[in-house]
Amino acid sequence: MNKHRVLEIFCVVFLVIFIFVISYEGAYTEKTAKEIAKEVTSVMDVSELTSVSKRKIKQDFGFDFSQIESFVYYASESIMTVDELMIIKLNEGVNAESITETIEKRVQEKQVLFDGYAPEQSALLKNYVIDFDSGVIFYAVGQSATEAYQAFRAAVR
Repeated sequence: MNKHRVLEIFCVVFLVIFIFVISYEGAYTEKTAKEIAKEVTSVMDVSELTSVSKRKIKQDFGFDFSQIESFVYYASESIMTVDELMIIKLNEGVNAESITETIEKRVQEKQVLFDGYAPEQSALLKNYVIDFDSGVIFYAVGQSATEAYQAFRAAVR
């Protein structure tokens, strides 16, 4: 075999592997937001939080629910508690960017609100976690947000 033939074979094999990796990463999970939340709440205590209704989420965030397959959102009724957990499973093919931007904008507004007089809450808000993986948006604020994120990553795989 000559060098060109070996290079061609190598390039074809690399291209096949590349296409497989790209298509695998974009796969949506079969789990619902509620199933994922069950695994996440095993490491993040939401007992002090309340489940927020679709109407309230629409009012606070303005999400277009025609793009959302399922969701779970826990937040506190107390204005001084910033802990939150939101898991949104999008319909296939929906771009998550506008929803994540809306969430990030709301977090930044809360950071400004708490920055001057509530250092603990401000620190929690600065360490929020948001990600999109396997068709699901994950957002958490709280002491165990990082652990909750790790549970989320394991749950969507």
